[in-house]
Amino acid sequence: QDTMLYVCGTNEAREHWRRMIRHKHDMEAKLGRRVGISAAAIDYFDVIGTIHRGKPALRGPDAAHDGLNLEESIARIYSPSYHVEILKKEMLRAKRYKHSLSAIMLDVDGFRLINERFSFKTGDEILLIIVKIIQKTVRVVDIISRYSGDRFLIILPNTNKREAMELAERLRQNIFERTKRVHGLESSGVTVTLSVGQMAGAASSLELMKHLEAILEEGKKNKRNAVYSLS
Repeated sequence: QDTMLYVCGTNEAREHWRRMIRHKHDMEAKLGRRVGISAAAIDYFDVIGTIHRGKPALRGPDAAHDGLNLEESIARIYSPSYHVEILKKEMLRAKRYKHSLSAIMLDVDGFRLINERFSFKTGDEILLIIVKIIQKTVRVVDIISRYSGDRFLIILPNTNKREAMELAERLRQNIFERTKRVHGLESSGVTVTLSVGQMAGAASSLELMKHLEAILEEGKKNKRNAVYSLS
């Protein structure tokens, strides 16, 4: 097994401790029993180790203020095939420990028209806003990947369908309300359409992503700015 040495400053160490305690509480809520701090720490840093090796999303409420420009900030939540590999690993881990696992695919409605109406720079700013909203809405153990230009995949360990649907609806509402603060979008905001799927309904990570895409595409034909799931 790979060993990772992670060095951080005092403030970052305090933040990791705070998040580890929250992770412990999340594990206890999911498992319905007490979890020792050592077990929670091992699980937390196992997730962190996977994240650092995969070059994932910025995390935490202050993550977007580390001096990166828009392009670098968006690029840091994407690496080629990252979503495929990490979803595969999370599915194997969920099966091993008999945990639930869900995923959300989020698509920005009419993003091409936003770029045409305003500019590509404004489009990037909107994407960055959406990324920050996702980061603030999900847990530290959840994993964000940029699936394509204006489409994101959110992997949710220890999360059942009901919880994933509730999170997807919060994301939809938060993005709609927050983007109304963007100049020129005060009356319309930006809407997103989301699809929710569970590991139980798929044999592999690729199959789960295909399910999510199919649900999303079919849903967008009927109504955008909504949350859909495989029944």
